[in-house]
Amino acid sequence: MNTMLLAGAVLFLVATGGAIAYLFSAGARAGQKRLSSIAVEDTPNRPVVVKTDWPSLRDRAPIITSLLQQTAIEDALQLQILRAGWLLRPSELIAMITGAGMLGALIGLGTSQHWPVAVLGAGLGAAIPWVMLKTRQSSRAKALNAQLPEAMDMLASALRSGFSFSRGLQLIASQMHPPVSEEFFQVVEEVQFGASLSEALDNIINRTQDYDLELVVSAVQTQLEIGGNLAEILDNIGGMIRERVKLSGEIAAATTEGRLSAGVLLALPFGMAFLLSISNPGYMEPLFITHLGNILLLIGAGLMGLGAIIIKKLVTIDI
Repeated sequence: MNTMLLAGAVLFLVATGGAIAYLFSAGARAGQKRLSSIAVEDTPNRPVVVKTDWPSLRDRAPIITSLLQQTAIEDALQLQILRAGWLLRPSELIAMITGAGMLGALIGLGTSQHWPVAVLGAGLGAAIPWVMLKTRQSSRAKALNAQLPEAMDMLASALRSGFSFSRGLQLIASQMHPPVSEEFFQVVEEVQFGASLSEALDNIINRTQDYDLELVVSAVQTQLEIGGNLAEILDNIGGMIRERVKLSGEIAAATTEGRLSAGVLLALPFGMAFLLSISNPGYMEPLFITHLGNILLLIGAGLMGLGAIIIKKLVTIDI
């Protein structure tokens, strides 16, 4: 029975892992096809020509999509995906989380044959895609913040050369690298499709949730209403953002030891449990087969979560 269970676990691991990888890679390929299918003419007052490859837009989780459309979760998930720069549908993200959770539950059940371990494995497995999403959001936000000073310099130079603000945004979208080029290209595209410049700039704030970019948008919107030397304002904001990025790097270097200690402390209980399970398989069994053991596991997990929150507060410094 144990052999059959382990064999089934291995087969399910391969199948589920392959399905998750297929959803992610296929979504990325489809997104690249969507981007490459859009041809934007650079001539003023000429409509945008959009060529759509409908087979590449096929939904790979239509049942989940139909369920999400009845709730407000779809918009919230789509916003999270856009902040990460992933080219996935909310339904595809839900499928990834569900598949990873099922995979973790089966691995936990196959290795220990105790339901608390299966529940823990399901939670850890489901958390992996979400942690990847949040990690991608963080790295993309840092990259965007580091590119903003150069983008502001380019925009200010374009305005001094006599270009319009929209044309300056097009220069950023065409001359700089992602993610700043992607965000400003989205602004240009929304304006070409009929949105006002103010609305398009508000949308970029909603997508990125970046404080420095919000300063830029506020300055631009104020200039559009009351006038002023926008190039000089952008120079000042670019210099301020550059100093903030430098200070953020210094703070990150100063708090490296604290963040490393937090990672070691959070990983230590799991590592010790793994080593004890290998060296003495029956030593930790009471934690999983008795009510007192289950309660102690829950208390330990709660205290670890509380400790992680406290450590994060200690090493996070707002500037």
